Amino acid sequence: MILLLVFTIDNNITIKASSLEVIPGGETIGIKLNTGVYVAGKYSVETINGKKNPWQKADIEIGDKILEIDKKKINNNDELIKQIESSKDYELVLTIGRGSIEFDTNIELVENKQGERSIGLYLKDKLLGVGTLTFIDPETKNFGALGHGIIDQKVLIGGISGSLLVSNVDSIKKASPGVPGEKRATLSNSVIGNLESNYATGLFGNISSRSLLNKDKIEVGTQDDIKIGPATIRTVLNGKEVKEYDIEIIEVNKQNTRNVKGIKIKVTDDELIEACGGIVQGMSGSPIIQNNKLVGAVSHVTIDDPLIGYGIHIEWMLEDCK
Repeated sequence: MILLLVFTIDNNITIKASSLEVIPGGETIGIKLNTGVYVAGKYSVETINGKKNPWQKADIEIGDKILEIDKKKINNNDELIKQIESSKDYELVLTIGRGSIEFDTNIELVENKQGERSIGLYLKDKLLGVGTLTFIDPETKNFGALGHGIIDQKVLIGGISGSLLVSNVDSIKKASPGVPGEKRATLSNSVIGNLESNYATGLFGNISSRSLLNKDKIEVGTQDDIKIGPATIRTVLNGKEVKEYDIEIIEVNKQNTRNVKGIKIKVTDDELIEACGGIVQGMSGSPIIQNNKLVGAVSHVTIDDPLIGYGIHIEWMLEDCK
């Protein structure tokens, strides 16, 4: 079983789905998240005295977040580089965030053959990805997307900041049993919304695009409204065109607490099967509609059978959109 987001919480966030009708999504969206500075890897630095590993005696693991250097807050890679270049010492104190704990560790600062300072760490301060918009609350302009949290929960803990971007689906890598497919899409620099929170149920924020807000609304369905039988999903297979595709709801799990696998579905649409082989990565968040009601969003695919997948009950996304 795999999540369906393609990538290269703060409980005080106040997003609210206030109506019983929402604007259904289906648009492929680009996601740009500002994450802070995280350790993505380690490498040996080539110096005039041979290879050195500045991190060798430091307590640093891949996935750690660098919060401060010498007690100065670091928000992105540019700030980190400036701090390293301005340091007068050849040992730095890094304040590290690892899960729920913070601690200090010392790391050596060396110069490579070009005279550039380095701590021998591959670092990242943002994530880029592609997913699917699920719904927009027309009254608050708040949205929900993806139907599950970001894969690397170690990276995204608490409230987040970032942008929702226009995305264009260029091609599809077709799925087959044991081989996940994916949407291959390009991201533009056109911002259509802001990202504000990441929960297990999805990404949430505020829409600024007028074209997305000027669309027809649909009634929201409850778990009791969902029946075994025909339904549809809304998604994009080419360019920016949102279309509805036939599926079958084959199992409904009634839930009292949040879980991203409340609806089991099977793809039955010939066009979708021909183009994708079933459910592919990048479809996460695709709205599930039955009897003209939004009842859920695609969240997972069964990797051994891409025709079979799961969806989250829409009420869990709506509850977290507040």
